[in-house]
Formats: sequence, structure tokens, C-alpha cells
Amino acid sequence: MGADIQAIAMPKWGMEMSEGVVGEWHITEGETVAAGDEVVDIETSKIVNTVAAHTSGTLRRQVAKPGEILPVGALLGVLASADIADAEIDAFIARQTGSVQEGADSSQSTAHAEAESSMPKVQASPAPVPAQAPAPVTIGLSELAGGGDDHFVPATPVARRLAKEYGVNLHNVVASGRHARVTKRDLEQAVVAGGGELIAPPAARLARKAVATPQDDSAVRATPVARRLAKELGVSLAECRVSGQRGRVSKADVEAAVALQGKGGATTVELAAAAAVPAYEELSLSGMRKTIAGRLQQSKQEAPHYRVQIDAELDNLLAVRRQINDTTSQANVSVNDFLVKACACALMQVPAVNVQFDGHSLRQFRDADIAIAVALDDGLITPIVRAANSKGLVTISNELRDLVTRAKLGKLKPEEFQGGTFSLSNLGMYGIKQFDAIINPPQAAILAVGAGEQRAVVRNGEVVSATVVSLSLSSDHRVIDGAVAARFMAALKGYIEQPATMLG
Repeated sequence: MGADIQAIAMPKWGMEMSEGVVGEWHITEGETVAAGDEVVDIETSKIVNTVAAHTSGTLRRQVAKPGEILPVGALLGVLASADIADAEIDAFIARQTGSVQEGADSSQSTAHAEAESSMPKVQASPAPVPAQAPAPVTIGLSELAGGGDDHFVPATPVARRLAKEYGVNLHNVVASGRHARVTKRDLEQAVVAGGGELIAPPAARLARKAVATPQDDSAVRATPVARRLAKELGVSLAECRVSGQRGRVSKADVEAAVALQGKGGATTVELAAAAAVPAYEELSLSGMRKTIAGRLQQSKQEAPHYRVQIDAELDNLLAVRRQINDTTSQANVSVNDFLVKACACALMQVPAVNVQFDGHSLRQFRDADIAIAVALDDGLITPIVRAANSKGLVTISNELRDLVTRAKLGKLKPEEFQGGTFSLSNLGMYGIKQFDAIINPPQAAILAVGAGEQRAVVRNGEVVSATVVSLSLSSDHRVIDGAVAARFMAALKGYIEQPATMLG
């Protein structure tokens, strides 16, 4: 049976990946696929990638649902031949989600076996009984709201949503779910143990509204301000929506009900506008934004940043760029492409900057792998031009254009944005004259590039106009001294102002 039933598991793309968000399924249950066919999208902190079937078969179960956050190795779906009984499929799913059996069927793919090995090994047990449930939280309801940022507390999507409605900090809830995640049941147990009341499901709230009278709303939970306003306007609290903290009717809920009914006080338009436009919108951080926040905070805390700045004239570079683009139909070389090449050449001349440092060991690289910061809708990513020192401008230009396009589509492979020996961040296209960038660890330096602009410069004792760009290098002072950074910037300026020297 093992050879006929195959698991689709959450893959591990890159060393830093520990979990993924299930996206869109490309096949439905009962549909047949061949090896290599796209099955389901998975979003990580950096990319959206697609899991492909490692063997042919029929999709018998979509175990993971869109929006679920699952760890590496978790079961996503099941492939099996059509003649396998549903009971065998259910038993297979139970084994995969309940425990990882030793001596798994050797016919399963190596990739799947590695994914399973990363899942926690737990002893299979009968269905839980009340006596085995975790002890409920015994702190008071008001104390459940206290604590630090709980965005990184493992929790199911439903539990996280309900925690916001109840005003509960997930740090204060005992987790009993798989992989130590807080579940809906855990949250409700904590609320009840703290003396609170559970929010009725939508159907129950609608039923309550149907039988309630304007005078019979004493049992409806509401804030004091909402209760007083409802009484003044003759509105039953039972007719109001419930959007306040801990399942209470708020002032905005009463105003919304008045707006819908067209009752006194302010005009219907005014109240509707007040109810429809909150003072702020609470946004949850994406996985990418959380990763960026964590890495940059770590960089600023651990790496002693220092900066050196220099100006470089671009006129010769711009002239060479025009010549290349006018004479080569396959080229559309940008100033940024020149900067990538110039950085690579400068790194070869001053190799002490072409390093990675993890706090313990220092690595100096033979080739310059230049990471370029690319802005996305919800963050940024740094695709890498590998061995830029050994590539020509046209090759760099075409490769970088492809990387940027796929980066914005979320289609980069992990090896295309992880690593790198040096970073370049260019905000010149936004009109920024000069800025300082934060080092991208484990790299030890990053170049910030401003806009090229016409400035007055002194040449041979005369003031003339030139196109000048301001460059700022942020370096990790633990491994790069000021004199080293200065030599690098001088070399970079030379390559930019005399571009022919980097075209040989």
C-alpha cells in the first residue's frame, strides 16, 4: 500500500525556511497529475513558490487548506491510485498527521522522506479525553490582555483572529495544538477561566436579534458609553453588531445601527461616515515583513555600522552607456548595471570588503556576488548577480532584468536571493540625493546610491557643470576598517568615472 499512497509534504526551500503559508491549489480532489505537475502554491517569508508532484497519481485529499501556516514536513495532500479505498487514505492521513513512523516505506521519494524527518516525532495516542486536556489559564480576564508582541506566538489562524476580538495576548494562553500552536479551544478555555464570556457564533447572534425587543437588551454585553447612547437614541443593543473588545457592543456599533435605521441625533450620512471610517486600520505583518524586521534589527544591534561617503561624476559613464545601447541591439544597459560591474571590480581590487562575517568566522570570497535591493509591495528582496566580476555589462544587464522581473512575481529560487558577498541599494530613481543603508548579514558592507544630478564642480580652476552621484558605504567595523572602506570607495569612484577600465 505504501507504494500506492504518496504524501505531498511542505518542502524546505532554503536554510532559513521553517514554515510556509498554503496558497492556491492548482488541482482538485479526484484530478490526475503527472510527475512534475504544479500542485499547490506555498508562500514563505521571501517568495511564493509552487510544489510539484514528485510522482504521478490522483489527488485523493487536500489536507492543507489555503491560508494555513504549516511547518516544514507537514502533510499538504495525498496522491494515490483511484482504486485505493477511502478508509486506507484516511488511515494514511492519520498516521502522517499523528506521528512519524520509523522504517517508513522505502519506496517514497527521498525528498518526502527528508521532509518527514524534520517533523516532530510524537507517540500516537487515543483521542484526547477531558482529563488529558491542558489546564485552563487561571489568570483574570484583564490580565489576559497584558504582555509583549504576540505576532510570533504559534497559533492557528482562527485562534489568532479570535484573540484580537477578545483582546487576549497569545502569550497568556496555554497551547495544546500540534507543534505547540494555540488553538481555538485553548483560547476559549483561557477566556472562560478568566471569567469572560464566549462570543456567540454569527447564527446565534442573528437568532438573538430576531427574538429580542428594543426593551430587552439588559443581557447584551456592551460598553457603558454604548449602553448610554443606545438608551438616549432608543436603540436596542440586541439590534447592534458586536465589534468591540471581548465581544461587547461598542459606541461605533450603536452609531452604525442608528445610521441604518435613520434615527435621530446626527444625520444618517454623518453617523454612517463615522461608523464606516475608523480612526485607524490595524494591519498584520506579512511573513516577509517579519523576516525583514528581524534581520535588520539584528544587523543594527550586532554590527557596529560606520559610513564613508564620496561623490562620483557620471558623464563618461553615461556616454559609454549611450554608445553600448546604440550599437548593440541586444542591450539595454542601465546606470545600475554599470554600478553592479563597478562594485564587482572594486571588490576584486579591495578584497577585504568582499567578505561575510557571522560573528565568529570571517569568509573572504574569490568572486563578487552582488545582491541588489528590489522593492516589492510588502517589503524588499535582494536577488544576486553571481560572479559579477567575470561577466560583461550586457550579460549583467540581461541577468539582472530577469532576476528583478521574477522577484516581483515571487518566482525566485532560494539560491537566487540567499547569500551574496556585497549589497547595492539604489534609490536614485525616487529622487533621493543621499542615504545610509543597513548591512544585510552575514555580508559586511552595503552601498547606498543616490540620484545623479547636475552640480557645479571645479575643474582646472574653473566652475563647470557635471552629472554627480553621491555614494555612501555602510561597513561592519568589526571586520572592515576605515582605511579599507576608503580604498574601496576610491577604487569604485575610479571605475565609475573611467568606465573603460572595467570593460576589459
